[in-house]
Amino acid sequence: MNETANNTAVATAAGEALLPRKRKAPGRLECDLGLALGIVGLIASRLGHLWIAFDVFAQFTLQFAVLTAAFLIGRLMPRARLFVAFLAVAAGLVAIGVWPHVASDRLRVLAAAEPGQRQLKVATFNNWYDNPQVDAVRAEIARIDADIITLIEFGPSKRRLLKELESQYPYHSECFAADYCHMAILSKLPMQSLGGRTGWAGPPLIMARLGPEAGNLLVMGVHTIRFPHSRAQFNQIKGLVELISTLPGRKLVMGDFNATPFSRIIQTIERNTGLVRLTVLPTWPTKLQLPQVAIDHIFVTPDIRQLESQQIGEPAGSDHYPVSLRIAVPVQ
Repeated sequence: MNETANNTAVATAAGEALLPRKRKAPGRLECDLGLALGIVGLIASRLGHLWIAFDVFAQFTLQFAVLTAAFLIGRLMPRARLFVAFLAVAAGLVAIGVWPHVASDRLRVLAAAEPGQRQLKVATFNNWYDNPQVDAVRAEIARIDADIITLIEFGPSKRRLLKELESQYPYHSECFAADYCHMAILSKLPMQSLGGRTGWAGPPLIMARLGPEAGNLLVMGVHTIRFPHSRAQFNQIKGLVELISTLPGRKLVMGDFNATPFSRIIQTIERNTGLVRLTVLPTWPTKLQLPQVAIDHIFVTPDIRQLESQQIGEPAGSDHYPVSLRIAVPVQ
């Protein structure tokens, strides 16, 4: 009896050994690696406050968040883990790119101008130095129809537009005579040109001051250097912060800062100047019409109110979208 039982046990064990082992569900390891990459990226995006070179990761905070969420979703799936994860990544990136278009189509009125305030539409547009579509740039500037617009990377081929747009923008300021100062400010209101600055501690910039009908508003156009020159960019921002802190009156600071709201660069401006950032929409790049990073910004002093939500325009051959919004400036 015992011998029979032993033989049965041996046969059962042998049969189990011959059965194929249950395979681990495929894609779990890959999802773990993708999840780890997303988390590491999010952590690295916060390390710019320790070492400025890490600030480059802050520019892609949204993308790292998408990566983390996508591979976490894939990790939890019972099957087709990698397919679900990659599908979620693609959907997340498309959502980021579609967001500014949807937001621009649904203009929201945030407030109304009060007595003693001047309503102004303001815009900034990096139209790309080598952009050959000059007529498209002119048409887009005219279509935006801002009261004040800063033009960044306004290369030699586009300078004829100052004359061609004179009926719409009778006042302008430019700094073409200074090296690497390819910027201009166009205005419908009278303004005093204060010129441009390059080769100093801060970034290339152009300044102009409007008259009392616009609250003597100081308008500043800015274009910082970009990665991989993170240390130089941060030094430029420190120079800009120091300059802004010494200038009196209300200020409107616009341009291409080559940094997103998550970065130490932008947070340094906000924390040390008292300026309020009004922009958040991604404006770069324009390929596939799915911009991914918000690097074109508009800042104002706290007593200037935002009246309408921000909008992006058409790139007109540039690698940036223009961004515009409406503000109310005290004019007493």
